[in-house]
Amino acid sequence: MNIPPIEKSTSNVMPELILPSTNNSASFPMICYSPNMIITPGIFRNGHHKPYLYAVTLFLIQLLIVIATTRGMHFLLRPLKLPRHVSEIIGGFLLGPSVLGRIPKVAMTLFPPRSLFPLESLAYLGLIYYIFTIGLGIDVPSIRSSGWRCFWFAIACTFPPFALAAVSGSTLHKKLNEQANQVAFVIFISVSFSVSAFSVLARTVTELKIVSTDIGRLTLSAAILVDSFAWFGLSAAVAISESGKDFMSAIYTVLAGTAFYVVCFALVRPMMRKLSQRAISGHGNVGEFEEVAVLAGVLLSAFFGDLIGIHAVFGAFTYGLAIPQGPISASLVEKVYDFVRGILLPLFFVCSGLMMDISSIKHVDLALYMAALVLVAALLKVLGGVMIAACYDMQVHDGVSFGLLMNTKGVIELAMLNVAFNKKILGTQAFTILVIMSVVLTAIVTPFLNSVVKPTRRLVFYKRRTVHWHDQGSELRILACVHNPRDVPALISVIDCTYPTIHAPISVSAVQLIELTGHTPALLLLHDPIMSGHGKYGIRLQAQSVAVAHAFECYAQQAGGVFVRTSAAISPFLTMHEDIVAEAENCHAAMVLVPFHMQLAVDGSLEVSSHPSVRNVNKKVMELSPCTVAVIVDRGIGGFSAHGTALRVGVLFFGGPDDRESLALASRMMSHPGIEISVVRFMSTSRSSSSSTSTSSVNSEDAEVRERHIDDECLRLFVERSAVAVIDYREHVVGNAEDTVEAIRRIESEGMELLLVGKEQGLVGSRLTAGMTEWSEFHELGPIGDLLASTDFGATASVLVIQAPLRGRGLADSTIAGTMPDRREESVRDRVSTDQR
Repeated sequence: MNIPPIEKSTSNVMPELILPSTNNSASFPMICYSPNMIITPGIFRNGHHKPYLYAVTLFLIQLLIVIATTRGMHFLLRPLKLPRHVSEIIGGFLLGPSVLGRIPKVAMTLFPPRSLFPLESLAYLGLIYYIFTIGLGIDVPSIRSSGWRCFWFAIACTFPPFALAAVSGSTLHKKLNEQANQVAFVIFISVSFSVSAFSVLARTVTELKIVSTDIGRLTLSAAILVDSFAWFGLSAAVAISESGKDFMSAIYTVLAGTAFYVVCFALVRPMMRKLSQRAISGHGNVGEFEEVAVLAGVLLSAFFGDLIGIHAVFGAFTYGLAIPQGPISASLVEKVYDFVRGILLPLFFVCSGLMMDISSIKHVDLALYMAALVLVAALLKVLGGVMIAACYDMQVHDGVSFGLLMNTKGVIELAMLNVAFNKKILGTQAFTILVIMSVVLTAIVTPFLNSVVKPTRRLVFYKRRTVHWHDQGSELRILACVHNPRDVPALISVIDCTYPTIHAPISVSAVQLIELTGHTPALLLLHDPIMSGHGKYGIRLQAQSVAVAHAFECYAQQAGGVFVRTSAAISPFLTMHEDIVAEAENCHAAMVLVPFHMQLAVDGSLEVSSHPSVRNVNKKVMELSPCTVAVIVDRGIGGFSAHGTALRVGVLFFGGPDDRESLALASRMMSHPGIEISVVRFMSTSRSSSSSTSTSSVNSEDAEVRERHIDDECLRLFVERSAVAVIDYREHVVGNAEDTVEAIRRIESEGMELLLVGKEQGLVGSRLTAGMTEWSEFHELGPIGDLLASTDFGATASVLVIQAPLRGRGLADSTIAGTMPDRREESVRDRVSTDQR
């Protein structure tokens, strides 16, 4: 072989030397470059004004370009609500030969041939660890507990598209003029038509709020079966392709892959289960040594998978599948997932985009034929779901929803396509068409998911939606919302203040609100929303969940007349209020307790406790709740029963539905032997003096009179009931907002530990707080609640801001909004009408 001489360069930068192709390198040119071109010595040295010629600098530039492009596409496509992987595929396509490759100088500068090998190697490292986390998130016991129905649904959505691809695969192989083994090609096409994307599907099911429904759990279980089958089909296709016409080699590869699977479950799973049990029991912690050993095991399993011919990705997936759920898996996901998914995996999408080439599609009719097959396969999944749903007497809507969800595509399919491309099972033309159809199918299915699968909001009717009720001994149902364990003491203290007894019981639904992240193993708790000893949310989150559930259960055991049910809701902060409202309707709650987004700091001020978005969640809950909402501003009310002294509770009563609700809550508290209640009514020094005789003025004055009469009657009934308890009732006459603030300051300084206030003060009280909303910081608390929560006011008492339900609220027609009128309220209105006559 004659090698041309190396031309001398006038600069210190050694040029690339591309050797001519030989028989041993028929498809790949040999590229040589200087080993000193790794790290740039700096741009200020002479002759080093091109930092992109150095390997590390070029890689950093490429990584920044990849992240910026994929994130930018995700931001642009966000209004379409497409999965994140779609924007990353499009970003890789833009950086590939179809777009950026059309500009030779830019493409050769940013992605020269010498940089593709390390870039692709690192991309595959990210893919290996990402697929490992996918296998780590699959709970094998949950598949066994899903029953035969899950199995038949999986078969119905796998066999029809698999059969379609098997029948048309030979024709495709001939028309595409593929050089790969025909059997391997047909098997892979069948697998690609059948596969779903469990990681994307889990997040989709959660965002659609169907995670706790039968169809949601059924879809996740079936997706686990389908994806597992797809990986085994891929390994078989790779084995056949690698062996060529040597069928004995293919058999040996399949047998070796089976043996590898058995060894992982026979050796790795018992060891990991034993280590997890030690961590759960407290006899040992998951230390750095154990974590590094498991992560090194990923590389070892990928090495053996590649060595025996089933591909490194399948080896990592099998290894992750063998690790049982527990502290080990949770700790690994917390440490690995964000870096792999956010930094390394976008490199994989860009490498996929570099392999895509629109110009490789020579025949448009063939591309349309292949696209039609993909769409028909998607339709067959829907029809299969409908047929099995009919066999199990399920609704047609459930079958359609199942089929649409099983058409979810994601990283799994793209990973399989890359494996097939690298193993020469697919050519560039088939690879490009299938990647494009994956994006197109996702874009088609996503709108149907939002319109068909997502359940329509049903209006739940139930009578008791307020604390104020005609039967004082009826069960009071409370929904307590927990964002972190610090919220629990205040919630339990407020619940205990209502004095639950056997004759006046309280049913508490405590729901822990967890922000939805991209961690797939966290999503697999969908099969069991209550945290258990084998929690899958991560060690920290699991410990918090166990502590929350334990605290409420212990309180229920110690207190009489309390029934507690704990659960968890997983959703992003943007839609978390929907979970709260739905849970309030499901449990027929009369009051929703939500913690304020700020809690007491060491210096006595209020600081943001968990996440700033909690405030927006509270606002949405107060706007959409079907029942009364109470916001707790905690300044140390938790554990008041342990003080040994009576808890001083003050009720600031101005008038209106919200204040009447606070009075109703105080009515329950007055029976508590450890509580002293003071009710302060604020009266105006002057009434409306308008002499206008217009219809609107008369109606306004009449409404104010009616509201005042209802307030008077509610206070009279409260005082009559307080004959068996010791309360302090007084009236303050004030003229304006300044007088109101000063009076509240004197009341708070009397040693009040808990103040009950309404969010709005009604028609009468609104004149006493006029102008206060102009400088309010927390508008969701109302003028008085904002004043008491403000750091400038200097209050030391905890505050409970109460809002009556907004649905159907009238000025004085009913204090029970959104339900049938309260019987006691009807008697009040009768007396008011009699007095007016």
